[in-house]
Amino acid sequence: MRSSLITVLLSSEKRTDLLLFLKEKPRTIEEINSELDTNPVAVLPQLKKLKENGLVVQADRVYSLSLMGKIIVRRMESLVKAFRLLEDNYDYWSGVKPGGAPSVFFKLMEELMELIPENCQEEDDFSAYQEITGAFCSSKQVFLIISNRNLHYPNICAENAKKGLKVSVIFTQSIFEKFTEEFKDELDALLLLENFEIYVLNGDLTPPALAVTDTMVFACFSSGKCDEGEDNTIVSFGEKSVNWGLETFEYFRTQAKPLVSGASGNSRLPDHRKNFEQKYK
Repeated sequence: MRSSLITVLLSSEKRTDLLLFLKEKPRTIEEINSELDTNPVAVLPQLKKLKENGLVVQADRVYSLSLMGKIIVRRMESLVKAFRLLEDNYDYWSGVKPGGAPSVFFKLMEELMELIPENCQEEDDFSAYQEITGAFCSSKQVFLIISNRNLHYPNICAENAKKGLKVSVIFTQSIFEKFTEEFKDELDALLLLENFEIYVLNGDLTPPALAVTDTMVFACFSSGKCDEGEDNTIVSFGEKSVNWGLETFEYFRTQAKPLVSGASGNSRLPDHRKNFEQKYK
């Protein structure tokens, strides 16, 4: 019996996972069970439902998307990513005050959803740590937005700045005040370096914590509860991701005030707000 496509797509996470998995290529039932960590009893009723509604076709033991399935999955993928980004980081998003986030911010977050790796959980923690560390070590410049109290940030700033890398940091006002109390000597020493810049972001908007290197973007959606077990992070590599990271950093930099002049001697930033407003109209 056929159901409405919206019901088929949105009422079962198992069916959603199946469709996204079959997007890559046709799969046997054994491959589906293995890769999705399921079993025939759980998956066969879902495949039957997808077949009844014309989204999946079967040839022997191989399942693949129909033409209609391919069209729908292509459109559905970004929506699913949006759901999962919002759901996985509920504490962060629920803390964004109504009216406190400009439309540009949400446009940038929409772009981030397109960049989320489809299989971002496949790497083990050690491999991911090595890759992230390598991205910092090989980069010529590092851009940071620090919006939560993580004790690793002062070391990241100091290590990279002392190696001669260009380091630009945006603090939210509340986090800047906390760091100046706890790490005053370290910040004073860094401010003497010409390759180190600090900006302070006023206002109610709390951006995600962000690190951008030449090859990587690391974003953390913290609830601000200082929960060390909280791990709402997204790591993405490649030119598109880096461009998104730089654009996001630049947007928040136009909203912030420079604490010190940079190596160029400029004491004020150029106002790029009109450019952002035109792009995201």
